[in-house]
Amino acid sequence: MSDMKPRSRDVTDGFQKAPARAMLRAIGMTDDDWDKPQVGVASSWNEVTPCNMPLERLAKRSKQGVLAAGGFPIEFNTIAVSDGISMGHEGMRASLVSREVIADSIETVMHAERLDALVTFAGCDKSLPGMMMAAARINLPSVFLYGGSKLPGQLNGRALDIVSVFEAVGAVAAGTMEMGELDDIERNACPTIGACAGMFTANTMASVGEALGLSLPGSASAPAVDRRRDDYAYASGTAVINLLKLNIRPSDILTKGAFLNA
Repeated sequence: MSDMKPRSRDVTDGFQKAPARAMLRAIGMTDDDWDKPQVGVASSWNEVTPCNMPLERLAKRSKQGVLAAGGFPIEFNTIAVSDGISMGHEGMRASLVSREVIADSIETVMHAERLDALVTFAGCDKSLPGMMMAAARINLPSVFLYGGSKLPGQLNGRALDIVSVFEAVGAVAAGTMEMGELDDIERNACPTIGACAGMFTANTMASVGEALGLSLPGSASAPAVDRRRDDYAYASGTAVINLLKLNIRPSDILTKGAFLNA
């Protein structure tokens, strides 16, 4: 078994680290925790977009998995922007930039705080590749979990999603749909939290992450409000401790064969 604390010894071991331990006691660590690996639990939870709103719940559940497997979870957050809400105006210029900010911020915290492993959560387009890029660059044992898609809306027996709204806008502009019908579609297209329900960037990247081996098998599919996603969150927390024991890192997973398979 590999060293379970390859980096966090920098903040826990020796009399010189008393100031760091004093700070860590204030976040809830005790004498029983100094020998445990410290696991970063990072999410892009926010209320900017429904895509990211499941992540707080899932991160909390994954922390329980980390604890059960013998680690000590330390949660932190980063930003995310909504491609859907920022579409069609100057704000869209920030979308791709946000991917780099996410990756950089995760890497910064992991490096500064000497955390030993990482579980990441994302829900909206650029936040998924941002989290995966961070894991690859940090190259510590890591698991990624997608927040899941929202459920489809319904209107007069017809399934709706966010694309239905964009199409309805075009139909109104073309004079083939009344404003009242557009209003009905708008009100019914997004009935739950979660990412846009289609093979757009979020679901595509979730599928890629699972195929590459950065996520647990089957974890890309369950909707955001499905309680199976909570089970995947817990399992992701236990899995990252196993990866740490085996010293399996993203560089061992992200092979040429994995990319060809994905």
